[in-house]
Amino acid sequence: MWGLDRDGFARCRGCGVNYQPDDEAFHDPDASWPNSPAVTTNGSQPTPDQPPTTRRLVAVRPHLRASLLTVSGLATLPPVRPLIDGLLYRGTPAQLSGPPGSYKSFTSVGMACAVAAGVPFEGHAVPEGGGPVVYVAAEGANGLQARILAWCELTNIDPVDLEGKLYVLPLPVQLGNWMDVADAVEITRELGAVLIVLDTRARCTVGLEENSNTEQGRAIAALETLIHDTDCAALVVHHSGRSGLNPRGANAWDGAVWSDLRLTGDNLHCKLNCFKHKDIPDGCDHEFRLIPHTVSDSLMPEATEAQRQTLVLVAGDGRPDTDDAPSVTSVAEIIRECDGIEGLTRPQIITLAADRGVSRSQAYAAVKTLIERGQVRNVSATRTPRYVASRTTLPVDVGDPE
Repeated sequence: MWGLDRDGFARCRGCGVNYQPDDEAFHDPDASWPNSPAVTTNGSQPTPDQPPTTRRLVAVRPHLRASLLTVSGLATLPPVRPLIDGLLYRGTPAQLSGPPGSYKSFTSVGMACAVAAGVPFEGHAVPEGGGPVVYVAAEGANGLQARILAWCELTNIDPVDLEGKLYVLPLPVQLGNWMDVADAVEITRELGAVLIVLDTRARCTVGLEENSNTEQGRAIAALETLIHDTDCAALVVHHSGRSGLNPRGANAWDGAVWSDLRLTGDNLHCKLNCFKHKDIPDGCDHEFRLIPHTVSDSLMPEATEAQRQTLVLVAGDGRPDTDDAPSVTSVAEIIRECDGIEGLTRPQIITLAADRGVSRSQAYAAVKTLIERGQVRNVSATRTPRYVASRTTLPVDVGDPE
């Protein structure tokens, strides 16, 4: 019914307001939350032989003067620290939006996995080693296992390393429901999570009018409470309209988020635009592509091959630079045209390159160059590397392209 917040005050989980015991005034939690159980005067649940009574509480908050800062006092504010360099920042709200089919969920899953594992996200550093992540799969968790395990295989991360680091909540956290928000605060604190992902915003704001700045303001306030009470970053995934890049619905979110990330994509290629960061440079674009991957049956022994097929977001579009040496351009074209879903081995690449007049040593060096740039990626789960390097239109059943 109620619990202590980070400052030691009692928080009503019905209405979200802070209170402390006092004989002069009282607060009736049941008045704002009809389904809340009664509590005794000491805050415990009543026993069968103890009649429930209303807890006597009084609202408490510091006077605004306690928060006043002088110009020199501004130096005492902690700087915003990057969680994923250039994309997400600790203790701030962020929004990732894009039209249907632009690979938003693949992008957010990749970010969540990188933060949980403490490894760079496709060229973007995770400076402080990341930490636990809570992924709220508000539209359902079906398919997430394959996406996470495929990311592990392509990143050479043992899935065991994500145990106790990446948690999935297969239902929404309703930002209009203070009980849900209080639960999310408790979970995030208990886990020491540095990131919570709400996928999607629409499913986490059911009952709040999407086009109303007033009602969406309630959701924003709830999210800010979650961030303030846990110091985690919060990433909400949201749809934009089918035409244009503006997030759908009320524009209150546009001003409230610290980072506004906008995604466009199709044909297994996407571009992430940092539309806004509040206090650091923005406006930059980042290219990504989606690699079809089938998770090894040893990781998903009970699943069918179709259930193990998915996509993994990787950096770059796989196209060679315009000033590349002819051998690099030729090898990149070979891999882009011929890799298929399983990829090409290095001997296969060298053999095909010979038909284009590229020597063995040149082909070997070209593969090495493309690997270092991230334009070529090993997708094999065995000791024999198999490389893919470009967007592909090969059909693969990966479910919802979000």
